[in-house]
Amino acid sequence: MNVPSPDTDSSQRDRRVFAILLALYVLVLFPILRANRYYNDDLKRALIGRAGWDSNGRPLTTLLMKLLQCYDRALVDISPLTQIGAIAILAWVGVLVARRHAIRSPWMAALAAFPLGAQPFFLENLSYKFDALSMSLALLLALLPALVLGNDRRGWWLGVLALFASLNFYQSAINACLVFILLDVVMAQLDDKPPREIARRFIWRVLQVGVAMLLYQLVVGLHISGWVKQNSATINPLSELSVIGSNVAAFAQFIGGSFNQQWWRYFGPLLVLLGLVPVAVGLRYVARHRDALPAWGSALLAAGSVLLPLAALAGVLGPMLVLANPPLVPRVLVGVGALLAAALIVLQAALPQWRRSERWSLAAGGMLALGVCTIASAYGNALGEQQAYEDRIAARLADDLAEANAHEPIEAVLLDGTAGHSPLTAHVAEQFPLMNALVLPYLDGSNTFLTPGFLRYYMPDVVARLNSEAVIAQKVALLDAACRTPPLRTTAAYSLHVIERVAVVRLGAAAQRCGAAAGD
Repeated sequence: MNVPSPDTDSSQRDRRVFAILLALYVLVLFPILRANRYYNDDLKRALIGRAGWDSNGRPLTTLLMKLLQCYDRALVDISPLTQIGAIAILAWVGVLVARRHAIRSPWMAALAAFPLGAQPFFLENLSYKFDALSMSLALLLALLPALVLGNDRRGWWLGVLALFASLNFYQSAINACLVFILLDVVMAQLDDKPPREIARRFIWRVLQVGVAMLLYQLVVGLHISGWVKQNSATINPLSELSVIGSNVAAFAQFIGGSFNQQWWRYFGPLLVLLGLVPVAVGLRYVARHRDALPAWGSALLAAGSVLLPLAALAGVLGPMLVLANPPLVPRVLVGVGALLAAALIVLQAALPQWRRSERWSLAAGGMLALGVCTIASAYGNALGEQQAYEDRIAARLADDLAEANAHEPIEAVLLDGTAGHSPLTAHVAEQFPLMNALVLPYLDGSNTFLTPGFLRYYMPDVVARLNSEAVIAQKVALLDAACRTPPLRTTAAYSLHVIERVAVVRLGAAAQRCGAAAGD
């Protein structure tokens, strides 16, 4: 009788974990693909083909995307290849997690790793047709030191190289590494490693991150000139501690305000439980090693165990803690997925030692997976409806402007107000406030980045004349004149006036205010 070798069993388990994770990630990605909306920066990249990642400190993203399409003069949209590649990479990260932490059950391994790429804030990362692949690669590289690379000198330098590459793909992914450094500490406590060894490995990993970030700053960071530089001004952590506290409060408020109260009632107790398990692991470890440690050592370890959840939350934010004005956007919260995955890994490892059924960890992982799949489906529907809603408005506006231009040449365009969310998108945002950050209206007179990019698809000749400095300087006078002049066209979404060869387009509530003023 042929007995399967351990290598064969391991290979089969790897394939099962990969297949399960890939299927789970499809549940998250499919709603986004079905919506088929160019997401923020995708608007210009798909139509103009300019990369733009180098100026934001992501040169490896530029290299990757150019290599993928045999770059000549401009990028083209090759999605969903990039997004499918992204979830394939995330599924492989799950295989590495299962290997590193010896998770026998393929389903438990898949559910534990699933939050790495399937958490509400990472939905934004997966929505980018051009960036999703590089962001997933950044996450893989950020976790390689903790999952694969050895603790010898060669492994240390390879880890530095992997972290350096991760920063060159997407900087925020480094926060996942910080969370997994703390995960290593908790898992070492579960394995009853000596305190000295745990401390040595912790310092070893922290130095890895520090050296990688220093190299990145010296080689790449000095040349950053784009959006990242505008949002990366740092503070003095010693003299401006209050700013750090304000940053923590701002992120906590952003995360807390992203979900409704009922959602927190369902998932809040589970999240608290997941946060308490590592604390219990640490305190049990201190109790076992109390006789071998001096009193101050035991007190220090106990305090560290109690404060571990706070340290993990700090790891989620990482270097953003010391920024003067950190960006409060979902895509930078890559560390949230790492934190949820780390908590599930600790739970499934601790329960057998505490003589508790592993089914509890399966239930916890399943509950989180169901939650994010539900949010992803609602998000995809909201995204698709917003796309159709603004497409209809922009197409009609393009025709109306063309007709107006045929009667009298239009020299400039003033866009005022915002189209806002479609009715369905607004309804979803009421139940999941995170949608207000994930689904941004593209027809918005105050948005100088997204609106011109979106209108290029309908009226490229108008974009150069849209909200120019000269028109903005006359905005008050033009809007006042528009309120006293009968509109050339009125629709449910906007009113169109022509004032001295300037087309004044008032969107949504702005058009209604104009009508009210005219009536008075």
